[in-house]
Amino acid sequence: MKEILRKCYVCDPKGYKPIKTINVDKDKFIYDKNHFYHYDCFIKDKNKSNKNNLSNDQIIKIADEMVLNTQKIKSVMDTIDKDRLTYWLYDNYNISVLPSSFFIKLRDINKGTFNERVNVPISCYDLLQIFKKMKTYLDKVHNNNERKGKKIDLLQRVNYDLSIVLNNYDEYLKWKQKQKTEIIENGQLQEEIKSKNNIQTSNIINIQKHVNKQNDNEEFNIVDLLDEVF
Repeated sequence: MKEILRKCYVCDPKGYKPIKTINVDKDKFIYDKNHFYHYDCFIKDKNKSNKNNLSNDQIIKIADEMVLNTQKIKSVMDTIDKDRLTYWLYDNYNISVLPSSFFIKLRDINKGTFNERVNVPISCYDLLQIFKKMKTYLDKVHNNNERKGKKIDLLQRVNYDLSIVLNNYDEYLKWKQKQKTEIIENGQLQEEIKSKNNIQTSNIINIQKHVNKQNDNEEFNIVDLLDEVF
């Protein structure tokens, strides 16, 4: 799949066709004041324009916090998720361009204003997860339609499959909730096992101490007995 790139405010040259070198899936990056930065570029830039006389360690600490904060900025993550969905659609359906009408539809779906039937916001992240999970089924439906003589072009298929994805959003939510419940239950189970193991380990240690103490006493008694004989 095509790499998701962003332009670094420091090191990427500006121009008519700006170069983008931040790979959001591989690079540590920061978003600050409407600009993206490589992690190292951000530190260098802050050291260069250091008005508050911060130490390099202090700037690194700020950068580390901003990396985490960047992952919590909804607008940033939404655009990245949109790219992920778009590039996946390009690859999966072997198309090069999606029309502006598709992105208008996608925007309305994200806002929850697409139509009366879809009246809750659905993120690009969730749409992509459903597309991936339903890929085998979507391919099967398409193949069945073709066998019946119902042939459609690639763009029509994207929209057709999107309709199926939207129809299964409630089922996806149920699956998500089930996953969360299982994670919580597994976490509780792990804690119970850990606690039980700690108790068992403690008991084993106590038993071993008792056995060792008995052995020590036995050895002591034997020594006493030998002293009496000789």
